[in-house]
Amino acid sequence: MKNNYLLISLSLLFFLACSTAFAQQRTVSGKVVDPNGTGFPGVNVIIKGTATGTTTNADGEYKIAVPDNNTVLVYSFIGYAAQEVTVGSRSVLDITLAEDVTQLSEVVVTALGVERSVKALQSSVTTVSGDNFTQARENNLGNALSGRIAGVNVSKISGGPAGSSRIVIRGNKTLGGQNQPLYVIDGVPMDNSGFGQAGLWGGRDEGDGLTSINPDDIESITVLKGASAAALYGSRAGNGVINVVTKKGTKRKGLGIEFNSNYVAETAINLSDLQTKYGTGNYVDQTNDGIRNGIASKPKDASEAFNWGNIAWGPKFDGSQVLQFDGVARPYSYQGDNWKRFYQTGNALTNSVSISGGSDKQTFRLSAADLRSNSIIPNSGYDRTNLTLSTSSRFADKLTVTSKMMYTHETAHNRPVLSDSPGNAVQSIWRTPGNVNVENYKGDPNKLGAIPEGTSQEQLIIYGQGSAANARRPGQELLPAANNWGQNPYWATEQFINDDTRDRLIGSGEVRYDITDWLYASGSIQMDWYTRRDKSLTPQGTGYQLGGSLSEGEDRVRETNTQWILGGSKTFSQFSVNAFVGGNVMRRSSERIAANGNGFNVDFFPAINNAATRNYGYGFSESGINSMFGSAEIGYNGYLFLTATARNDWFSVLNPDYNSILYPSVGASFVFTDAFTGLPSWLSFGKARASWAQVGIVNINPYAANLTYSLNGSSHLGRTMGTFSSAGGNNGNIPNPALQPALSTEIEVGFDTKFFDNRFGVDFAYYHQTTTDDILGVTISRASGFGSTNVNVGELQNKGVELLLTGTPVRGEVTWDISVNLAKNVNKVINLVDGVTEFTLEEPRTRNVFIKHIVGQPFGTITGRVQQMSPSGEPIFLADGRPLASTTYVPIGNGLANWTGGINNSVSWKGVNLSMLIDIKLGGDIFSGTNNRLTQWGLHQQSLIGRDGEKPLHIKGVVNTGTSDAPVYTPVDRDLTPHEANSYWGSVGGESTAISSMFLYDASFMKLRQLTLGYSLPRTMLENTPFQNVSLSFVGRNLAILFKNIDNVDPESAYSANAGAQGLEYFAMPTTRSYGVNLRVGF
Repeated sequence: MKNNYLLISLSLLFFLACSTAFAQQRTVSGKVVDPNGTGFPGVNVIIKGTATGTTTNADGEYKIAVPDNNTVLVYSFIGYAAQEVTVGSRSVLDITLAEDVTQLSEVVVTALGVERSVKALQSSVTTVSGDNFTQARENNLGNALSGRIAGVNVSKISGGPAGSSRIVIRGNKTLGGQNQPLYVIDGVPMDNSGFGQAGLWGGRDEGDGLTSINPDDIESITVLKGASAAALYGSRAGNGVINVVTKKGTKRKGLGIEFNSNYVAETAINLSDLQTKYGTGNYVDQTNDGIRNGIASKPKDASEAFNWGNIAWGPKFDGSQVLQFDGVARPYSYQGDNWKRFYQTGNALTNSVSISGGSDKQTFRLSAADLRSNSIIPNSGYDRTNLTLSTSSRFADKLTVTSKMMYTHETAHNRPVLSDSPGNAVQSIWRTPGNVNVENYKGDPNKLGAIPEGTSQEQLIIYGQGSAANARRPGQELLPAANNWGQNPYWATEQFINDDTRDRLIGSGEVRYDITDWLYASGSIQMDWYTRRDKSLTPQGTGYQLGGSLSEGEDRVRETNTQWILGGSKTFSQFSVNAFVGGNVMRRSSERIAANGNGFNVDFFPAINNAATRNYGYGFSESGINSMFGSAEIGYNGYLFLTATARNDWFSVLNPDYNSILYPSVGASFVFTDAFTGLPSWLSFGKARASWAQVGIVNINPYAANLTYSLNGSSHLGRTMGTFSSAGGNNGNIPNPALQPALSTEIEVGFDTKFFDNRFGVDFAYYHQTTTDDILGVTISRASGFGSTNVNVGELQNKGVELLLTGTPVRGEVTWDISVNLAKNVNKVINLVDGVTEFTLEEPRTRNVFIKHIVGQPFGTITGRVQQMSPSGEPIFLADGRPLASTTYVPIGNGLANWTGGINNSVSWKGVNLSMLIDIKLGGDIFSGTNNRLTQWGLHQQSLIGRDGEKPLHIKGVVNTGTSDAPVYTPVDRDLTPHEANSYWGSVGGESTAISSMFLYDASFMKLRQLTLGYSLPRTMLENTPFQNVSLSFVGRNLAILFKNIDNVDPESAYSANAGAQGLEYFAMPTTRSYGVNLRVGF
């Protein structure tokens, strides 16, 4: 009986304990989403300190039993920051996982779209998530990479809406090429050619291929910086590879619908700081000796007002009534900010929608996007429409068929004209004296920029520069001054036409068959086809071309790649092998049809068929590359990897005897934290890597190695005449059949380490790269019948370091991620052609500076005139105080930055995310043609020095009182008179007399490149709605220049994406600041 009593008591006690435990245990549910608010499948949800856990389903939902309120749940997924959350009394826990910049992804997409383990990579590869490009948007995707990746130097060209960008990876590698990387979209090599680049005589920036891409379609962008990583792409990857992977469908329940709407406003950042004390006028010649040695004078009549309309060497403002360029008297006083009057607030509205879905066998994603934008320049804008389809189907568990198609339609209206083109409205605004309201240039309200009806005949004769025979007519351009090339800004924006459209189709189809569980074969076809049409009208009545002109053209570019790969991956005991071989056949054709006409038979009817004189042109070219390639990676115990690759290309543009080249690479990586035990617990991961690679580079056009014949439009005795080569006659280029590809050789070493449970990391790389046998044009004896030829010459060297620091100082409900990247590249021209020590790349029309390759100097040295010095080293002046410019051009600077870097911060808390990107460039120089001209015209602040005794202009040096053959240097140490100061500044800012070095500036800057503040609604607020996720963010781009060392202009300004234009600035488009809002909704 006692035993029964004891058994009953123990049973009751055990039941009571279990009841208490089960009473405390309960179920917690919730949803885990990614930073976009989309359900996150496969996330591990584990009770901390135990092995108990679950994973989220296809929609990101989960349920888990927890023992008590003190339970801590750990949410983790590779590549995302883990979160630890105390359950408390809550029964629903919704979590947003943020990307962890300190973690390594398991695999990364490398050359030819092959996925490789990060542990096995032997060179530097950086991946940026697509979310970085969709909030604070850039029309050109390349600009969005600025400041994000060590060793990637992005130059934003001030070319207006959807202008081009210039990206250089690890320095310029060729002396004559553009040095831009190969862009690959889902395995398709994309033509990123820029059209209409500004140059010596101006021009316009008509964008490049990157403007075609819809940011909402981007999954990630991977930059292959090292030659070993890019070698498998062959010669076109000699400058690195930017690999864009777009989004695709995934297995899920039902359809996933996502809508994104983004609106931004864009304003010009007014960096101008011009003098506001003096206005229109000039120094008069009192002694009639040709020297303006009198006093500053205001215009005394309508003729002087027109002649002096664009120069500000008059007296101080006094408020009196003074005639202006149009013969109307207005107050001689400062009229305020002309920038605000002319530049408008630009805007861009982007709407996109995507539908995706999938099962075990098929997936798809269909998206559409529409961009409508207006520039800060009046009557200028850019529109883009994108349609993208991605599909994948798997048959019988062995056969997989995938396809991707991306169609883009782009329309640009009135792209602004740049640099020294007469149609550059920006230049016209800059050169307007402070007493002139730029809105007075509007003239005829029914035809902006035109001479209005009712203008007196006397004034029309003045507009014709005093000639009755050349008197202008109402409706023609109202010039601001007696300079036919000095454009009226409203005539330039409202009457000119600079339009272009582009239809582009990028697509691919791939079939993969898994022969066994370790061996596969695949074949694919890739295409990049586009048609581009352009139209440019100089209207009748334009000052420099009264008859007007019209040009129209169409480009058709077709490139197709056919590729096959046989590959496999297998493990043998302690060894793993990952290898493949393959081949590629590339065919490319380019065709252009163009017509232009001058003068029109019927007034104001701009059509080619109405042109008084017409010219037509047609060009066609074809080229191809046949390739074979292979790669083998051998791993040992998962910590030691050896990789070797090889590719052989055969080029159609080269002579068959020299058209084959082999590019090998070899590399190794060693994960020492996996190889050794007993390492410190704070060392989470450590890998050392090294590689060597060679890549060929071919920078010549089709048929350049062959003698060609073309018609030149002339005739003799009724027979059509032709010319050899492209230029013809003694000026032509004789083909060189012995041309071979240039060869780039690179060695890279580096290491990657993580500390304190991957919360902090250091990634370091050092590289040394040399390009030999570059292809350059050289001058030859004209006795040969030609003027030049292309030869394999020259050697160019780059070496540098790259550093990436990452960290998560705070992790939990509040997460703070930070990354800092820094890079330095040292570049040197080792040699050029035998007997040649310099080679000219670029020059502005004013010829104040030249960009040259000089042996022993960095790529693209800026050369210019400096002040002449006496034998004893003293500056030489003329008798009237003007500095004497050197007769030769000497190196004065270089347009390449010494250091580039960026600081990226991201803080997230309960659905709120704040991110900030700072972009930094240190060192390098820029020649400012803007400041050069402003000084000459009397508008720059420094032109105040010496006027009317204010801020005396003091000179100290010597004057040659002898002759040029027998100089006698007499000391000079005095202040210049006001009229001498006028001559001084007019001289140093002129063309033939300019002192170039006075307008060379340090191009360093630090910019707040991007700032976003976003909020994702918690799932509890969306439970009874059709929405899966909703997020709203406020965005800003190019918000502030934190420091710079140049006045009036942005040190980032460049008038062209051409390789030789770096370090030159000449009346570029104003830098813009954008701010707006982004709404994303998922269903």
